[in-house]
Amino acid sequence: MSLPLLERLTTRLVALSAHAERLRDQLAEAEDEMDRLRVTEQVVKEILAEEGAEEIGAPPGVGGSDDEPVPFYQVMLTPAQATEQVAQGIDLRPVPTPAPVGLLVPYRHHGASADELPADYQALLATVRAAGGPVMCRQVCERLGLSTESGQVEGVRAKLKRLAERGWLRKTPSGAFAA
Repeated sequence: MSLPLLERLTTRLVALSAHAERLRDQLAEAEDEMDRLRVTEQVVKEILAEEGAEEIGAPPGVGGSDDEPVPFYQVMLTPAQATEQVAQGIDLRPVPTPAPVGLLVPYRHHGASADELPADYQALLATVRAAGGPVMCRQVCERLGLSTESGQVEGVRAKLKRLAERGWLRKTPSGAFAA
């Protein structure tokens, strides 16, 4: 091969590597935003469920057939209707929200145990717990025998952030993770 061709290939490889890194960053940001939205959605659902017994009221025209359940957010009663239903023995307490189905990393406050986490997340959690204090992502990679190249470290960082957002770990202001 000629030298100019090798230089062009190297230049192209560097450019593609930089582009791939930007895409990985964008993907990580999008996943973080999705996780934040899921947490927000869960909090809103819990708040609505807690307030449901107090503020339930049905707007005109909202309802459904007996075969089709009416979504919670559409079921609204006036205080007089709620009092009447309580007098009839109808339980108006909110139904506890189950853990979201299909989440790879469940929220800890849903009573999930560490055994329900995928194996790689269990290993990360055990490593952080064994450290006895806050650890940085690079240290976690070293303790697990993983590569400390930026791509590997960023993947581990994304998983640790997900564990922190779901309540399994806590993230310190310095960016370290602790049990």
